[in-house]
Amino acid sequence: MWLLVGLFSHVALAYCPDEDQQVTLQGTLIQQTFPGPPNYESIKDGDEAVTYDYLKLDQPFECDFAPENDVVPEVQLILAGKRHIDYADLAPLLGKEVILSGKTMYAQIGRHFTPVLLILDDVKAAGTLTTPEQKKSALLQFQQFQQALREKNVAALKTYFVFPLPGSLLDFIPYDESQDIETEPLTEAEFDKHALQIIEGLQRLNDLDVNPDTLTIKEHRINALSAQEQQRKYYPADEDGQFYYEENGQRHTVEGTCDTVADGEFEEGILRLSQGTEANAQLPGLSEYCDGASIYDFELIDGKLRLVRSFTAG
Repeated sequence: MWLLVGLFSHVALAYCPDEDQQVTLQGTLIQQTFPGPPNYESIKDGDEAVTYDYLKLDQPFECDFAPENDVVPEVQLILAGKRHIDYADLAPLLGKEVILSGKTMYAQIGRHFTPVLLILDDVKAAGTLTTPEQKKSALLQFQQFQQALREKNVAALKTYFVFPLPGSLLDFIPYDESQDIETEPLTEAEFDKHALQIIEGLQRLNDLDVNPDTLTIKEHRINALSAQEQQRKYYPADEDGQFYYEENGQRHTVEGTCDTVADGEFEEGILRLSQGTEANAQLPGLSEYCDGASIYDFELIDGKLRLVRSFTAG
């Protein structure tokens, strides 16, 4: 899709949340058993076996207080008595991809087995986009997302976002050094503050031609060359990134250039959409200037299309 596939294959680390912070996290729900009281060292030597539920994070945290390499790959789940989620709600989802909401806390006692824990408020199954029916539903709902963009309907567009969104406001709007912008995550408050800028920044996605019946997404490309420039024949020049064409017996040197491109595809159970730049086919610009995109990952949550993460590469 882009010349960035290698970068996408690496696991991205997420910001380390503050304690008592409301968050929405995604990953796989698992159970683990560890040695508990009295020594928290060995079940074989007489410590109690204690079993808890954990979320194996899709995006591990990077926390400077974590014991191993500053990486927190899992969070232990705390089910407080006053909350409406209990173990019966979690049991059917073990081993499955889920989206959990709640407040963070840091480990305080021996029975806390991860540096960061989550006091659970809500749990939803994250539906992977694998069947034709699921993909068709996702594209039909994406067309409604596009309609909200066209109409600049802030309230409607907001319903597609999961907050706080792993990613940054800068994945949606151009960088402006005069503005004080939070780098991550994209909170509901930041969305409300910059909603019109976000809508403007996503307009390239509105240009995508999606077909729910054929389950296809057609690339939208704005050729950087004018119609007249496209008629010329270009040859590599001596310097990297430069080309020349001949006209009226004279040689003219020009720089390579970048097209503006929006695209999308179904990838590993998600709908991944992107907008950015790519080298022009006739007059390719240098990769370090052209190959870049903001990426938006959509999933079905309880049957509804939701933007669950964003990132920018290149």
